Formats: sequence, C-alpha cells, structure tokens
Amino acid sequence: MNSATIGLVIGWILTIFIGVLAAMILIKIFKGDIDLNYIISDENGWASLSRFQFLIFTFVVAMSLFYLILTKTPPGYPAIPKEILALLGISGGSYVVSKGIQSSRDVSLKEAGESPEKKEPKVTNTPVVGGPEQPAEQPVP
Repeated sequence: MNSATIGLVIGWILTIFIGVLAAMILIKIFKGDIDLNYIISDENGWASLSRFQFLIFTFVVAMSLFYLILTKTPPGYPAIPKEILALLGISGGSYVVSKGIQSSRDVSLKEAGESPEKKEPKVTNTPVVGGPEQPAEQPVP
C-alpha cells in the first residue's frame, strides 16, 4: 500500500468515527438527555452574544471545510487560510474576554461585601418535551 491509500483509509476511518459520535450526540439530544435550551445563554438565562457568535462562526467554518473536502478531486484536506483561523481566534477570544469581565464583576461585588446575583435561569417559551420538569404529553387517539 502506498502512502496515499493509507492516508485515504485513515481519513475514512476518522470520518466514520466522527459521524458515529455525532449520531450518538444527536440521539441524546432527541431523547432529551442533552438540554439545548441554554446553549447560547449565560448562567442567569441572559442571551450571550459571544457564545452565539462562537457557535455560528464554528458551524460556518466547519461546513465550509466539509464542502471543500467533498468537492476536491481526489478528496483531500485543503489548506486553511490564516484569515479564517484568525476569525475563529477572535471569536473564541471574545467569549474568553466576556467570561473574564463577568468574573471580574463577580470578584469586585464580593470585595464590596455584596454577593453576585444568583438567579434561576429564565423559563423560555420553548418547552422540552419529555424533559425532567414536565412529562411528555400522550397523543389523543
């Protein structure tokens, strides 16, 4: 076997492995084991722009890379431009900075003798069917 064939076999094995992991995660989401209600919100239930931006940038880059791999003949891993990596770094950095600002606010409130607000997450208008807080409705015959 030459190195190109070995590389292709390893690539397909990794692709199948990642696909199986993704299927397992989707099944857990569908069953309600993984709750996505607060995927882009902070601990208090407020929407987080930095989390949303990081999520969208990651999906756009991942789908673009997947498309480039599929359209290349023969299938192969394309060169990723430095600009795309810089955008992903800026996006991840904005999330880290927002967490640092939030942590700094909490520390300064503790030093002032006040405790940071700890609220229950806000209830959304998107119910989780069959989640732990509510039973799944039975269909009416």
